Amino acid sequence: MNEVLLYSNVLLWVVVLLIGFTLFILFRQFGEVYLSTGESIARDGIAIGDHVPLLNNRRTLNGQTVRDQPGKPTLMLFLSPTCEACKDLIPDWNQAFHERNDIHFRVIAVGNKEKTAEMVKTRKLEGELIPDEDHSILEKHRVRVTPFAFILDEKGVVRGKGLCNGMEHIHGLISYLNSDFVRV
Repeated sequence: MNEVLLYSNVLLWVVVLLIGFTLFILFRQFGEVYLSTGESIARDGIAIGDHVPLLNNRRTLNGQTVRDQPGKPTLMLFLSPTCEACKDLIPDWNQAFHERNDIHFRVIAVGNKEKTAEMVKTRKLEGELIPDEDHSILEKHRVRVTPFAFILDEKGVVRGKGLCNGMEHIHGLISYLNSDFVRV
């Protein structure tokens, strides 16, 4: 009788773990589907047509002072050194950096400065790299998930925004600069 109880208890735990895993996968999938919708993109981040907050008194990872308006359009990417999708984006980001010298590439590295430095040491990251250890830049730009990017015109006005997971997204954001109407 004790064996039956033991086996049934083990079987119930296996079922509970499978249900928990299934729920985790479903919620994760729902998040990915929702975050890629126009409604989510419109809600997250600074609104298209608004100015981004200034980055006064900020320094890059190598100690240079940040220029708020570099005089040309800016592709601003928020990433985290602990985010695998962010790390996977780096080769595409670097390729776009070398293809487009008419755009300023700015990376806001959210989180631990030492982890950011370690990530940059193992993977070369092109563009201006600004650490955001206290998440203040992230909060001011109303970003909730990484990798998230804004394309700004030369005056610092948001022309496009959204999740940025590869070259297609980078080119899509850059294409917003050429449009006369606001897209979400």
